[in-house]
Amino acid sequence: MKKRTGLVVGILVTTLSVLTMSSFAFGVLLGQFSDRKALACNEVPGTPQPFEGDRHLAYQNAPHDAYRTTPPTSGPHSPRVVIPGIYRSPIPPELQVHILEHGHVLLQYAEGTSPADIDRLERIGRRHPRDVIVAPYPNLPTPVALTAWQRLDKLDAIDNDRIEDFVTKVAGRYNHQWRNGATDCVTP
Repeated sequence: MKKRTGLVVGILVTTLSVLTMSSFAFGVLLGQFSDRKALACNEVPGTPQPFEGDRHLAYQNAPHDAYRTTPPTSGPHSPRVVIPGIYRSPIPPELQVHILEHGHVLLQYAEGTSPADIDRLERIGRRHPRDVIVAPYPNLPTPVALTAWQRLDKLDAIDNDRIEDFVTKVAGRYNHQWRNGATDCVTP
């Protein structure tokens, strides 16, 4: 009887695992072959930033050239990646860039941001659990910065509409390559 119960549990766990992975793969495929067309460059919020490379560093904390933007928007990055979500500690720049390479958006706030404003940013992040990372950023030159791959928007105050616009229009434009006709919008 004990052996049979173990077999049934094993089959059940395997079946659930296969179903879970299948649904995940199906979701990835749907996203990959989405028919959502890219916005024209003048409709994309934020400012386009020059390409600084997409090289994975050989190891965590490996030396590399300094990023040209604060926060960074492309360039050499960590071989590790973090998932979207709410972070209460700063995320190292090399991890930030890897997050952006996967098509996610970072909402970062300066030191001294009020708990009420942090809560507002975190609520936005929770509305976009697959696309957004919210985290503090030490020495941020503006109160809030929104970043995506080769895209940056600096805010002097929290503007929910502007942040939502950035997230909904910029997330997923780039995921290891430009998607659905999107480009970097950087003029030569």
